[in-house]
Amino acid sequence: MAETKPAPSELPADDLHQRQRQWETNTLGPALARDGERRQPFTTQAMRWPIKSLYTPADLEAIGFDYLRDAGFPGEYPYTRGTQPNGYRSRLWTMTQVTGFGTGEDWAKRGRYMLEQGLEGLIIEYDLPTTNGYDSDHPLAAGEVGRAGTAIDSLADMEAALDLPFDRLKRLTSVCNAPQPVNLAMIIAALEQRGVDPRAFTLQMPNAILIEYTCVGRYIFPPEHGLRIATDVIEYTIRNHPNWIPISVISAQLYAAHAHPVQELAFSFAIALEYLDSVLARGLDIDTVAPYFSFVTGIDMDFFEAVGKLRAYRRIWAQLMRERYGAKRPESLCVRLTASPGTMSLTLQQPLNNIARLAIQMLACVLGGGGQTMTTPLHDEAHALPSEEAIRVGVAIQNIVAHESGAADTVDPLGGSYYVEHLTKTIAAAVLAEIAKIDALGGALAAIKSGYFQRELARQQYERTLAIESGARKLIGVNHLQQPGERRTIEVFKLDPEVEQRQIEKVRRLRAQRDGTRVATALAEVRRAAQGNDNLMPSVLAAVRAYATHGEICGVLREVFGEYHPDAMVAAV
Repeated sequence: MAETKPAPSELPADDLHQRQRQWETNTLGPALARDGERRQPFTTQAMRWPIKSLYTPADLEAIGFDYLRDAGFPGEYPYTRGTQPNGYRSRLWTMTQVTGFGTGEDWAKRGRYMLEQGLEGLIIEYDLPTTNGYDSDHPLAAGEVGRAGTAIDSLADMEAALDLPFDRLKRLTSVCNAPQPVNLAMIIAALEQRGVDPRAFTLQMPNAILIEYTCVGRYIFPPEHGLRIATDVIEYTIRNHPNWIPISVISAQLYAAHAHPVQELAFSFAIALEYLDSVLARGLDIDTVAPYFSFVTGIDMDFFEAVGKLRAYRRIWAQLMRERYGAKRPESLCVRLTASPGTMSLTLQQPLNNIARLAIQMLACVLGGGGQTMTTPLHDEAHALPSEEAIRVGVAIQNIVAHESGAADTVDPLGGSYYVEHLTKTIAAAVLAEIAKIDALGGALAAIKSGYFQRELARQQYERTLAIESGARKLIGVNHLQQPGERRTIEVFKLDPEVEQRQIEKVRRLRAQRDGTRVATALAEVRRAAQGNDNLMPSVLAAVRAYATHGEICGVLREVFGEYHPDAMVAAV
């Protein structure tokens, strides 16, 4: 009887190395001599790490990979393979969509339409005056009211915005970092006015102002006061609305600022740890606080790098919570993660190509176990605010991946790939090394004040732009396969030009009709709380209920905390 030979993966290490050398000499070598390779070198897109032509168990052995320690099983530490034991086999992710324009009434109308298309979650973006703490009739708001988000000046506007079928809405994400206490107070008060039980849905708030200082720029107050305000929101929400998520570090904004995966994860984790330490200093314990932290990550076009990043995200958070803070509850170790295809890959040229890009990125989100909530940018976003047609396409992309591709039918289907496991472990190790470097600088707050984060992002942006301009990184329709003279007409959203004037008239009518004495008393209490150590939320909530405007409340906080004018930005690239 012939002796059965072991499979290559079952060979002793020495035999495997020998067989690989034989393959390289006898099989690969002649093929390379005959055909060559289409480019040199092969690297990952963002990290520019070398990519070998083949990965085997020997590559995992070389980096000390241990299955139980580094990968494990879904639903168990270190959660590399997923936080849910059965993945998406038990329940698909909540499908959400970002929108924001016009008035509160405009947003509610669009939100109802999106829910009718099959979405279960909505993300509301606010216009620049709102996110910068100004009312719509402020001189600095001219030309920006309702343009890049929804204008919310008062409780009346929020009441209009929340005219939604809450029996169909599972999750609402409200993106308003710097004035988050005012925004949260308006949502609480509007739900009261509408008789909606706040336990009926999940409210998720980014409330991650330190990201704004790093790359986005929509900050108001100095960083230390921004941290205090964010901590007030986290503490208040944990104590009063335990089913809501009061902190969501949007690392996708770092990605959109050209951070590579290691920077994105390291900077966002360092920022999260800054918040975590601040909340723990209020007397709450780690296993009470950690489950409330969440993250939103962006997915780029390098498919396997994206999958490795998602898997590393879960592993690193679990490791930090257990080893750095001594957390014990599984809820503390399981990162709340939302994954989204990235807007940075969307092109103005040949916009229909973006549909293919979004589908590829959405597939990476699912195969990487991107979380229990996912959202899809829309293919026309490089041109204008999304059209209704683009919304339908975006919803379809998620549903096609969910129901037609089979990608959600088994847990972590790319786990065990020698290449994916090698990438995951390499990313995780590099992220932990970068976090140690940030710790040595004094933490995220110190890194922001010194300009370290900003300089690193600027350098990465320069290198990415150079790669595109030189053609080293191909973008179809931009620097490769261009169509000279091509003009394709697509349906784009057009904002009503009368929105700004209507919103200005509305806020001025409100000021004329409300109880001015009650407003003045409430604003004085906001000032007192800001000058002391009391949590801001009760006083801000009282001011909102009195119909103090968004700009008036932020104005009081400006007077107490001052405004931030950074003097340590990009010193060198």
